[in-house]
Amino acid sequence: MEDATPASEYEHFTHFEAVPYGVARQNGQDMTLYCSLHLPKDADIPPPLFVWFHGGAFKFGEHGHKMSRRLGRRLTRMGIAVASVQYRLRGTAEDLSEPVLSRIEEYQSHRGKLIRAGLCEYRSFVALEDGVRFLSWASGAADRFGWSGKRVLGGSSAGGLTAYNIAFGAERLGLGVPDIQGVFACSGGFNYPDLVTPRDGFRSLALHNPNDRRVSIAGVRMLKHKLGDRLELLESEDHIHGHCELFPGETKSNTYGRIATFIHETTA
Repeated sequence: MEDATPASEYEHFTHFEAVPYGVARQNGQDMTLYCSLHLPKDADIPPPLFVWFHGGAFKFGEHGHKMSRRLGRRLTRMGIAVASVQYRLRGTAEDLSEPVLSRIEEYQSHRGKLIRAGLCEYRSFVALEDGVRFLSWASGAADRFGWSGKRVLGGSSAGGLTAYNIAFGAERLGLGVPDIQGVFACSGGFNYPDLVTPRDGFRSLALHNPNDRRVSIAGVRMLKHKLGDRLELLESEDHIHGHCELFPGETKSNTYGRIATFIHETTA
């Protein structure tokens, strides 16, 4: 893989626009995958790493979008490193690794009816694979970029689904147990109730509109039932699908302070 793009220096953070983290197959060809990094300056201790996955129904979107840049600028002020991760879009069965593909049929036998079927097809598993690939790379890149071994996943819509898919599905698909402490999801959820196993040290924070028609709240309400106090679910009929704000007009200090507090408490 080629090296990272040059760093851009700002008052309180360093930004890398496109750092290659892995190579995967798509449409029969090798594809280099990139991440965007925001790293806090002058941290007293290695910061936790917040790993962000964009939305777009596993068909659209890119890792350098406006929401990820805003998260990077805001959270680095609060001592958190942020990585926004590119993943393959419109993935097919041919794009999956053989170990995962061989387990898909059994895995899908546990599928519920909590989230529309189109969000639970091959393209969601391709995104899951890339998320696990990034986590493996991030462990080896800690010395280079200075982050700690603490990880929290986050995502918007399909990105929130990916975060939960990694947390509860990676091991069942033969990808190992992800070394993460929690998940923050906006309009996310999970569609495999049988596979949700509460574990010590794991926490989640979820924002959702109970009337959301793109991603039903049923998948995250199921997680709340399974995880109990390990998951805090904030519901608002004013929440805009995929947004980090609980409602339009919420102050930035509340929006990003909530996320930062969750990450710090989860990785303490």
